[in-house]
Amino acid sequence: MSDDDPKQALKNAISEWRKKYGVQDGDPMLAAVELWEIYFTHAQIIGPKDRLPSFEDFRDTLEQLERLGGDFTGRAGEIIQELRAVPKIRSDLNQFPVFALVFTAALALLAGILIGKFML
Repeated sequence: MSDDDPKQALKNAISEWRKKYGVQDGDPMLAAVELWEIYFTHAQIIGPKDRLPSFEDFRDTLEQLERLGGDFTGRAGEIIQELRAVPKIRSDLNQFPVFALVFTAALALLAGILIGKFML
């Protein structure tokens, strides 16, 4: 059955109705029937394969959505917490005294010079 068959069946039913009751072209009732024809042409008809979910299915879906939403909220909270810790790590690294780095570099340079002079 193609998409045109229901449309043709509706048009046939309308023409039979017009003949049966003697409805002329300018009749207001015919205009109402034509509006209904336009409505049914553009309406989405739910077929037998598409059924409305039962209350239990709907409730189960909402419970699953709640579980997944809670998991998502927990993970988002962990990510936010880690992102807030990044500036703290940066400030901790910046607090390391520059003097200690310069002193360590100077000692390594001195040790390298002494090893090169006396060992080689």
